[in-house]
Amino acid sequence: MLRLRIITGLLLAAGVTAAVLWLPNPAFAAFTLLVMLIGAWEWARLVGFEAAPRAAFVVAFGLATLGVGWLVFQQAQLWPVVVGAFWWCVVPVLLAMYRPQGAPSFAARRNGLRVAAFLTLVPAWCALVLLHAERPVLVLFLILLIATADSAAYFAGRRFGRVRLAPEISPGKTREGLLGALAAVLPFALAGAWLLDVELRLWAYFVLLCLLTALLSVAGDLFESVLKREAGAKDSGAILPGHGGILDRIDSLTAAAPVFLVALSWVGLAVR
Repeated sequence: MLRLRIITGLLLAAGVTAAVLWLPNPAFAAFTLLVMLIGAWEWARLVGFEAAPRAAFVVAFGLATLGVGWLVFQQAQLWPVVVGAFWWCVVPVLLAMYRPQGAPSFAARRNGLRVAAFLTLVPAWCALVLLHAERPVLVLFLILLIATADSAAYFAGRRFGRVRLAPEISPGKTREGLLGALAAVLPFALAGAWLLDVELRLWAYFVLLCLLTALLSVAGDLFESVLKREAGAKDSGAILPGHGGILDRIDSLTAAAPVFLVALSWVGLAVR
């Protein structure tokens, strides 16, 4: 299983890197839209849709995504991505309030998670395409930032982990792991500011943004854990051998991308 996980991970990393750096923006938009549609298919299964309702959910998601895409790319409206960024500022509060058997009812939580698919996946797609249109390397930097935070959290948590971060959601995550992630992101952000030619006056802002992005990427991971916990599932799917489903691989990215883009745009580092 470990060997299969490593092989799949290497192939996935190579494929994503090639897509980010070599595909023209329209092709990258189509590629990432396909990824989001697969994610929506997995999401539909996790929130209880079967057969025809599941297909209808994905069709509705696809139409909504194209409609929002028209607003963002053709009408230069950034507000759908801003809504997505705001959503991820609310999610940590919802995670703190979450209790598996508490209020609201299971049916109400499931309906809420169905709506959350649109708030999670659609703005993330728009943000990734906009970042790629600005500079493809920004997308690659964001992916590496999340991978750095995730890896550091894992190793720091295994070595120093004592206090659980979210015991009701993901017992394996610890506060020490989170601190380890932030410690690893700090030098990565400084290196990124230099390599991306960020103006010196904006270095502090950029580093703080990277730290915030890493924090919210953890919220993305935890939110997908809630989705799977509510469904009684270990993985979102089985499309990636040894790694589970698409949602298992993009959960952190869906949270990070809208926040990263909006904050960059705020100071003119990446604008449409």
